[in-house]
Amino acid sequence: MCGGSGGTTLSMVAGGAAPTIVLDYGKDIGGVPYFDVTTESGSPTLRAAYSEGQQYLTATGDAGNPWGEGDSARYDSYSVTGPGTITNSFVQGGQRFEEITLTSPGTLTLADAGVNYIADQSSYRGSFLSSSDELNKIWYDGAYTAQLDSIPDGSLPGYWQIHDGVMDAAGNSGNDGAGVLTTGTSWTDYTDTFDAKIVANQAGWMVRAQDATDGYLFILNADNDTTGTPNTLQELSVHDGNYTILGMVPLTTDLAPNTWHTVATAVTGPSIAISLDGNKIATLDSNSLPAGATAYSSGTVGFREYSGEEADFRNLSVVDGSGASLYENALSTSADLSTVDVPGVNTVPSIVDGAKRDRAIWVGDMNVEGPTTYYSTDAADYIKGSLQLLGSYQLTSGFVTGALPPQDPVHTGPLTPGTTGTYSASYSMYWVLGLGSYYLYTGDTAFVTQELPTLERELAWNASTVDANGLLVTDNNDGSDWDYYDGPKTGEVTEYNVLYYKALLDGAELADAAGQGAQASTYRQQAAALKIAINTRLFNSATGLYDISDSRTTGVAQDTNALAVLYGVAPTGADSSILAKLKSALWTTPYGPVPYTADTGWSSIISPYSGGYELDARLASNDTADAESLLTTEWGHMISAGPDDTATMWENVASGDGTPGIGSATSLAHGWSTTPTAALSGYVLGIQPVTAGYATWVVQPHPGDLSWAQGQAPTPHGAVGVSWNSQSGAGRFGMTVTAPSGTSGTIAVPTFGGKPVVVVNGRVVWNATSFMPAPGISGAHSDGSYIYLTVARAGAYQVSAAPRGH
Repeated sequence: MCGGSGGTTLSMVAGGAAPTIVLDYGKDIGGVPYFDVTTESGSPTLRAAYSEGQQYLTATGDAGNPWGEGDSARYDSYSVTGPGTITNSFVQGGQRFEEITLTSPGTLTLADAGVNYIADQSSYRGSFLSSSDELNKIWYDGAYTAQLDSIPDGSLPGYWQIHDGVMDAAGNSGNDGAGVLTTGTSWTDYTDTFDAKIVANQAGWMVRAQDATDGYLFILNADNDTTGTPNTLQELSVHDGNYTILGMVPLTTDLAPNTWHTVATAVTGPSIAISLDGNKIATLDSNSLPAGATAYSSGTVGFREYSGEEADFRNLSVVDGSGASLYENALSTSADLSTVDVPGVNTVPSIVDGAKRDRAIWVGDMNVEGPTTYYSTDAADYIKGSLQLLGSYQLTSGFVTGALPPQDPVHTGPLTPGTTGTYSASYSMYWVLGLGSYYLYTGDTAFVTQELPTLERELAWNASTVDANGLLVTDNNDGSDWDYYDGPKTGEVTEYNVLYYKALLDGAELADAAGQGAQASTYRQQAAALKIAINTRLFNSATGLYDISDSRTTGVAQDTNALAVLYGVAPTGADSSILAKLKSALWTTPYGPVPYTADTGWSSIISPYSGGYELDARLASNDTADAESLLTTEWGHMISAGPDDTATMWENVASGDGTPGIGSATSLAHGWSTTPTAALSGYVLGIQPVTAGYATWVVQPHPGDLSWAQGQAPTPHGAVGVSWNSQSGAGRFGMTVTAPSGTSGTIAVPTFGGKPVVVVNGRVVWNATSFMPAPGISGAHSDGSYIYLTVARAGAYQVSAAPRGH
C-alpha cells in the first residue's frame, strides 16, 4: 500500500477555483487507487489524475492509456455523496504523481488517499553491487521495472464490483463478459433465482454451465436496448464460446431499465423453464435443440454482460429439486465475490510491457523481461504464465499471438481459425525464444513437454513462409516489429530471419528436452541451412554489414546487426568489425545510439530495446569498454535526476533532446528497456547458465573499468555467488565463486593480455601455460583472454591470478 495521510479538506464554491493537491510517491508505483472520505457536503465530484513524469501531469493525467487492461483513461472521477472509502474499479498501473481535485462545488475531507499496490512484491534472490554507483542504480531500476510490470494471479479487480450493496456487472469484451460460480459443475436439477436490474441494454445469466464458455445462456433485453430487439428474452447454447440461438421470446410486459425484477430458471432433466417476476415466460426441451446446438445435463450458474451492457444483481439462490439449498449469496459485499469467477480477474501470473501503457502481455518485450526477472526476483511464474496464456490462443496456422490483455483466461478449446494475428511474424517467433529462455534458466522440463505441440506448430508455420532462397518472407500482414511507428518490414528481412534462426536452435533444445530427438535434428538442419542463406543473400560484403532486407539495401539497422552477432549468425571473425561499424554509424547522440541511419527513412527515436541487443552483443564479443560506454550513456541518462526520474526504465528516448521519446504517452516503466539488469549479472558479474536450470554454468567476468563487483544469481539448485576484485593495470584478479550442490561449471579468469599464475584455494592450478590438478578443478585451458577452469563439483573456490613472480 502506498499513500498519504494526515487529513486534507477540499472545498469549492460555484464559480470558484478548483482546489488541488498533488501526491508524489517518490518513484513509480501502481495498483488500485483509494480515497478515505471522512466528511462531505454538497455532493462534489472528486477527480484523480495520474502521471509517471511530473512535467506530464495534467487534469486528465498523462497520455499513457492502458488499453490492455480495464480503464481506458489516466484519470477517474467520483460523485461523493457521503463519508466512506472510495475504491477505484480499475488499476492505475504506473504513476509517481497523482493530482486530486474537485470539479464541482462542495466540500469533503480526505483522511487518507493512495494506491493499493498490486504488482510483484517478491524479495530479490539475485543481486548486483559494484564499485560504480551508477551501474548499481541501473541494475536495481531495471529489476524494479520488471516487478512493477508483473501482475500476480488474482490481483486485478475484475469487471464486476460491489456497489451500494449489489453486484454491478459492467460489460467488457474480455472473456465475452461471462462469469460463473467456482462450484456446482456437477449440479443437475435445480432452480436458480436472483434479482436483476438492467442498467444498460441487457442482463444475462447462465445455467448448467461447465465454465464461462460452455452452458445455457439467457439474456433479457431492456425496452430501450440498442444492441438487440427490445423487450425480448434471448435463448442460447454456448460451446467453446460459440453461440447457437435456441429461441427469441417476445416479452408481454415492458422491461424498463433501472427497475428490479426477479428471475427464476428451473432445470429438470431435459426441461428448462424461465420465470420473470413469478410469471413463466419461456420453456425449452434440450431433447429438441436446433442442429449444431450443444445440450448440457449438468453445470453451475453464473452471469454474463458484454461490452456496452451493464446490470445489477443481488440475492442469488440455488435450490435442488427437493427445495434444499445448494448455494446462497446476497452479492452485497466484496467477500461475496470470492466464489464467483468474475471476468477480468487474471487467472495466471503474467508480465506486461509497461506499468501504465499498454499494460498488455507482449511476447517481444518478454525476450528482455525474462532474463531480468530470472536474475533479480527469480519469479519465473510471471514468464511461465504469460507463455502459457499466449500459446493457448494459437491459430490453426500455427501462428502464436504476440499480445494479449492479462485478464484473458487461458484458452482451452480448439485452435482459433486464422493465418496471422496479433502482432507479427517476429513477435510470433519470440514466443519460441521466450520458452527457450525460460527452460534455460529454470530447467522446467514438464512445462516444455506440455507446450511442445504449440512450439512445433509455430515453427511449422514459420517454415511455410520460407521462399525458394531458403529465407523467411513477411508482408504487410505480418511484417510489423517493435518500431510500430515505422510500419511493416517486408520481403526477406534480415532481422526476422536471424530471429527464425535462433527460434530453430531453441526449438531443437526444447525438442531434445521433451524427448523428441528426431525433431530436434530436423530443426538444427533447418537452422544450418538458414544461416547459410542469410549470409549468402543478406550480408553485404562491400559494407561489412547486413542489409535490412533483400529490397532495402541502403542504411544501417542496429537490431539487425546486433542480433546477427549476438545469436551467432555473423561470419566467423566479423563480429568486431560489425560492432565497430555500428558505433561509427549510429552513436551520434549524447543519449545513446539511434536505431537506424537517416537514409533508411525510419524513426531516430532511441530504443533501449534495440540498444539492449547491442549491449549484449558487445559484452558477448568482449567489447567491454564500448559496452560500459553504452550503459552509462543510454541507461545512465534515463536514471539521472530530473522530472522523469521514476526509478524505472523508459520505453524510448528522443534523440534530439533526451526527453521521453513519444512525450507524455511514453511508458516510463517499460520492461523491454531492462537489458542491463541481466547484462550486469550475466556478463559483468559473469554468471550464466550453460545447460538448463544451471546444471552447468559459467562464471566469466567482464570487469572493464570496475575495481570490484559482487552478487549472486538464483538457480533451481541454490544461488551461484560471485565476488571479484580487479587490478587490470597490474594484471591481477581475485575472485570467490560459490557453486551450489548438484551443479558443475567453468570459472573464467581474465588474463588482461598476460600469462598469469592462477591459484585456487591456495594451490596453483595454472602456471602461465599449463594446468595442474587441484581439488574440485579437473581441467583448464586458455584462449589468451581468459583462463578457463573446469569445476567438477559444488563448493567455494577462492581464485587469484597474478603475473609470474608476484
